[in-house]
Amino acid sequence: MERTAALRLDAEWAKVRAGRPAASPHQRERMLTDLITALAPHAAGDLSLSARLSLRYGDLARHHFDTGRRVDALGAADEAVRHGAEPAKHDDEHARWYARALISQAVYLAEPLSDELGLPRYAFHPHGEQPCVEDRLAGLAAVEATHRAIAVWEGLDQSEPRNREGLAQAHLFLGDRLEELGRPVDAAEWAVRAEREFHTLWQVPDPAERSRAAVLEHLGDQLERRLRRCPFEDGLTQLRKRELLPERLLPLAVLAARIDGVAPEAIAEGLSLDRAEVCRILRARSWRAVWRFDVRADDGSWTPMAYPWRGTDAVTDITAEAVAADLLDAFRKSADSPPTATPWRFALWWEEEDHLDGSRFRLTHAPSADPS
Repeated sequence: MERTAALRLDAEWAKVRAGRPAASPHQRERMLTDLITALAPHAAGDLSLSARLSLRYGDLARHHFDTGRRVDALGAADEAVRHGAEPAKHDDEHARWYARALISQAVYLAEPLSDELGLPRYAFHPHGEQPCVEDRLAGLAAVEATHRAIAVWEGLDQSEPRNREGLAQAHLFLGDRLEELGRPVDAAEWAVRAEREFHTLWQVPDPAERSRAAVLEHLGDQLERRLRRCPFEDGLTQLRKRELLPERLLPLAVLAARIDGVAPEAIAEGLSLDRAEVCRILRARSWRAVWRFDVRADDGSWTPMAYPWRGTDAVTDITAEAVAADLLDAFRKSADSPPTATPWRFALWWEEEDHLDGSRFRLTHAPSADPS
């Protein structure tokens, strides 16, 4: 009777979870807590109930995470993974639930490594801001949890589209976790793999299937952003050799290398392109230089300067260093240049203004008399 009552509660929760009827966050949390309390005593010897308990701990983890309680979310996610491990060995549907629980756990672990837009918080510049040890370890644990999820998906029947789609999604998430740890080359590799897997899976996508189109668009945006952060040597060249650099993005790779100061001859050799093709791309493709000069006040705060010392421009076949040199020369000669004793700094980005550590060129003028 208690088991039946617990399952009845679970059915009621399923309706609330789907939004019918609507419930406040407090009501949802109370229902989940009551449901977990009802299921837990019967889950020990029942794989089906243990798997369902794992699901509900997963729902509770998501509730905590959405309401800003990451520590509570991680505790509930641990329980979801713990209760889902054994059922996953005996039933494919339970294995799918378990893999998704691992992916969610990884997302919650890695949360401090992303900013409010979900983009990597750290550029991992050698002299830039670095995550604390605790957050970095959490990021590594997130990568491990994602690898475990991938292993679960790989162990399932790959002739089943749901399993192939789950594996592709796990590869997508692995790229996210690696990018957050400052590994854009590895992240780009998994974005390419995931994109190819989705294209194979959705050979003739239905134009009305907006979710699929959104996934592919998201992957394309991710890949372009990661390629912009990849070094030329041991990055773009290696991806090209391993056939993990899509043809449509070769112009982007050429541009990225040139912005970093690589000569056209070296670009052609490293990307296995004709020199004439590299020159054609560089003539045809401009890049958006974004810059900002800041001046430091007496209280130590930095204030951005007004146009033209904060602006953007499209430039063609020129390196970031050359663009920066022109801007710095103009700034030093202008009437807007602050007194010699005033500290100022300059940063130049490709495409959009971002964290200072992610700039393509950065310089700080700190007078010797200034203690900093």
